[in-house]
Amino acid sequence: MSEPDPQPAVRRRSATRERLLEATREVLAREGIQGASVEHICEQAGFTRGAFYSNFSSKDDLLLALYHRERDQMFDSMRAATVPERYLGLSPVDAIGVIIDRFLSLQSVDRVGLLVHLEFSIRGLRGGAVGQEFNASWRELKDELVSLMTLVVAALGRELTIDPRHAATVLIGTYDEALRESVTEGREIDGDLLHSTLPMLLLAATRPLDVSAEA
Repeated sequence: MSEPDPQPAVRRRSATRERLLEATREVLAREGIQGASVEHICEQAGFTRGAFYSNFSSKDDLLLALYHRERDQMFDSMRAATVPERYLGLSPVDAIGVIIDRFLSLQSVDRVGLLVHLEFSIRGLRGGAVGQEFNASWRELKDELVSLMTLVVAALGRELTIDPRHAATVLIGTYDEALRESVTEGREIDGDLLHSTLPMLLLAATRPLDVSAEA
C-alpha cells in the first residue's frame, strides 16, 4: 500500500500562509501595526485563530514573515532589472533608463505597499527584538542595492567616486519620494522624474574607469 501524497497538504498550508500574509498586508495598511490584531487579520483572511496559530507562532512572527516576503520580492525585482544583457552597449543614461523601466514593470507601486513599508520603518525605529530584525533586513536590502549598483556602474565602464552606500541612500530617497507623491496624489509614479534625475545623480557620482577618456 503506497504512502499518501503529502503534496496536497503542503500546498494547502502554503496557500493558507499566503492568504494570511495578504490579509496582514491589507490590515496593516488600514489599521497600522499597533491596530492590526490577530482577530482582525483572521477576519480579513476568512480563517479562525486556530488556522493562524497553526502557521505562525505570534503576530510578530507573521509580521517578520511578511517583511521578509516583501524584501525578497524587492530583491527579485532589483536583480531582474539589472541583468547586464538588457543594457550593455547602451549609453549610461539610456542604460539606467532601461533599468528603471524594468524595475517599475516588476515592482508594484500602490498605496497599500507604501503604507506597509512605512509601518515597517516605524516599527524598526521603535526598536526591540522585532524592530532590530526589521532594521537588519533593511540593511541587507541596502547591501544588495549597493552590490547591484556597483556591478551596473562597472558594466557601464565607470566607477563610483563616493561611498557606494551614500549613493544608494540618494537613489533610495529619490525613489521613495517619487513613490510617496504618486500615492498621495493618486497617479502613476513619475517616470519622467526618475528618468531625468536618477541617471544624472548616478553619473555625477561616477567617472570613467579610464580617467584619460575624459581628456
